[in-house]
Amino acid sequence: MAVPKHTRASGCETNPFFLELFRDHSDSDERERSWHTAMLHAGEGTLPLRFPVYETLYQINVHAQRLVDLLCEMTDRFGIDPESLEYHQALIQLVRAGASQSIAAFMNDVELTDEWLFERLRVREENLLRDPDDVYISVREREKQRISEGLPPRIQFVDRDTNEPNVETRDSSGGEDEEIISKT
Repeated sequence: MAVPKHTRASGCETNPFFLELFRDHSDSDERERSWHTAMLHAGEGTLPLRFPVYETLYQINVHAQRLVDLLCEMTDRFGIDPESLEYHQALIQLVRAGASQSIAAFMNDVELTDEWLFERLRVREENLLRDPDDVYISVREREKQRISEGLPPRIQFVDRDTNEPNVETRDSSGGEDEEIISKT
């Protein structure tokens, strides 16, 4: 019985959150297309790579350099047309650079989309883990900081038991503690 070689689903199919993000953002159609294209071959290559196109880009650069080296060797060893060597090297490097630039530009869009997706995923996970009441702790700390900087408080906190007054102590000029009671 024949079994397909690649049974792993692409990243977008394994993460419904990504699909929801693409669906909810109107500017993401092109972003989604390029990401799906890149994810088609995720996990392929000599070593399973997320994006095997980088391995291909590496191979293009290695083999282009090898071709330049072979031209130099051929010119040195056999004395074949040394005047046109620079021209042929320039043509090889032009093709290599053009291909590398095209692949890198495409993958830049994919990497930006990946960054966007995983940033949204990170924010969602942090929001799920965050206690909604933590904001009150931050506000109380900020108010303490404002008071220590000599700024007036912006918020008056109401203690949990509203029948009990807020009690603060402050040092009066005579050195004795003066009790200030405010009813809220």
